[in-house]
Amino acid sequence: MQIVVFGLNHNTAPVEIREKLFLAESQVPQLLNTLRATGIEESAVISTCNRTEIYFCTRQADESLAAVKEILVNSFDIDRQVLEEYTYTLKDESSYKHLFLVASGLDSMVVGEPQILGQVKDAYRTATHNNTTGYLLNKLFHKTFNVAKRVRSETRIGYNPVSISSMAIELSKRIFGELHHRKVLVIGAGEMSEIALRYLKKEGLHEIFIINRTFGNAKKLAEDIAGIPYPFESMSDLLAQVDMVLTSTGAEKPLIDAGLILRIMKKRKNRPLFLVDIAVPRDVDPSVNNIENVYLYDIDDLKDLSQKHLSDRLKESERALEIIDMETANFSSWLRQSEKNPLIAFIIDKAEEVRVKEFKKTSQKLKNADEETLRNIEMLTRAIVKKLIHPHVALIKQDSDREIPEIIKRLFTLEEEDEKDLDNRDEGQ
Repeated sequence: MQIVVFGLNHNTAPVEIREKLFLAESQVPQLLNTLRATGIEESAVISTCNRTEIYFCTRQADESLAAVKEILVNSFDIDRQVLEEYTYTLKDESSYKHLFLVASGLDSMVVGEPQILGQVKDAYRTATHNNTTGYLLNKLFHKTFNVAKRVRSETRIGYNPVSISSMAIELSKRIFGELHHRKVLVIGAGEMSEIALRYLKKEGLHEIFIINRTFGNAKKLAEDIAGIPYPFESMSDLLAQVDMVLTSTGAEKPLIDAGLILRIMKKRKNRPLFLVDIAVPRDVDPSVNNIENVYLYDIDDLKDLSQKHLSDRLKESERALEIIDMETANFSSWLRQSEKNPLIAFIIDKAEEVRVKEFKKTSQKLKNADEETLRNIEMLTRAIVKKLIHPHVALIKQDSDREIPEIIKRLFTLEEEDEKDLDNRDEGQ
């Protein structure tokens, strides 16, 4: 069975294409069910402002990939040629290495952003709730969470974390200089807005207005962090007052169009208005940018800022990439063995579990050891484990004697729960 990912992201497609394939959380189950109806055995969908990716497991990669494309063309307002131009397909090792990079924040517009891991976990949770994951994707996603955790704990990639929201505030500072005497309208009460409000509060702003479709959410955000909540219907009045608008909602169509802004600009007597739209799909119609004294920035305009953060974190990225290469090789090894014999895969997992546990205990005792020493010790433990289990693995592969697996199980002192797990694997083959 092959693991495949098909999708697009901020590197391959501009925001106007990404928003065509964006899926709200409520839309994902329907797509998962549609994929299952085509015969795809396991699937999960990650859809954020910067990417939409479909991970699936199949025994017929080409046929399944064609089915996925057909579903997207028929379900979304996107031309087939456009779909082909802006998307990518990764298979086998490239696919799960890509997922490791995504979850670790190395494939993000803002390298090391902390939000992406939570979004990957949400995608996996949605897939499991809809029963579209199985043995292979379950193993892959749990491995992914471990890899992301390792990258963040062993490198400083997430140190002084930045996010799309924080970069939007940084962009605002470049436009206005000091922000503390400015009036800002925040539209939306989701995670992006919450993060932006925290940064605005740090800048010492006293006049932050918050509106949201659900007034209670705006009110709660204002009470928890900062700001003055207003009913959503106050948007026109507030647009006439503020210096800047930061918007991030889950709306499927623009909330602010050129007609509204033209009326607002008359009330403002043509006083400049800055809008930063970090939503996908976008909240502000791009044509607004053609109006005199109106300056609109969308999520792709933050790319220049992200490059600066990328260079700041390049050294840590290199170390993170080493970890991901190592873990990709480990997963490939596990996958190869798993295909041959579930008992072999189980033994490798068991040995790795013991190795990691003992390495962590030793690392904690060696407080004065530098990174190179710890790395050498880790490589030593890997080499020892590999040599210890190799004869057993070779025996299972070569000997067809039915007693051998039972002997191997006893050698590795498998507990009752381990036996059940192994039995489940056997049934899943």
